[in-house]
Amino acid sequence: MKGDAVATSVFSLVLLAGCIFLYFSISRTIETVHFIQNSELTTGYISGFEVAYNNNTSASTSDTKYTQVLFVDNRGANVYIRSSSSSSFTTDRIGDEVEVRYITGSSREARIASFFLDMWGLTLLFGLFGIVFTAPGIIFVWNVLYDAIINLTTK
Repeated sequence: MKGDAVATSVFSLVLLAGCIFLYFSISRTIETVHFIQNSELTTGYISGFEVAYNNNTSASTSDTKYTQVLFVDNRGANVYIRSSSSSSFTTDRIGDEVEVRYITGSSREARIASFFLDMWGLTLLFGLFGIVFTAPGIIFVWNVLYDAIINLTTK
């Protein structure tokens, strides 16, 4: 009986964590859609790469690169932004053209629209964790309800 209580507690926490991740995924989706609807689309150019050095003592020596982009906002000001996602390799080159979305008057809050992960990466991450954590919780709840119904109908 004690094992059932522990399992119920664990699966309840897993289900709760999954629901929280799904909430953040839905919230981030709404925020991104709102950003897309209220932003301007312009062209930017890759101006360089910011290297984040790997300080791990393991054999891995791959450093990651964040793409830096220059674009001109609606006031004619040059604005530099950095991608929110990084990679240990890149096929992009300095001078390559990319699409940038920004809110008029808040040019620093821009996102690189050409990079899928900059627009949707966090949403997908939260959604993936939400599904992974919620699915076992839902299956557990389904099994508990099914067993309870079977026990009631057989008595």
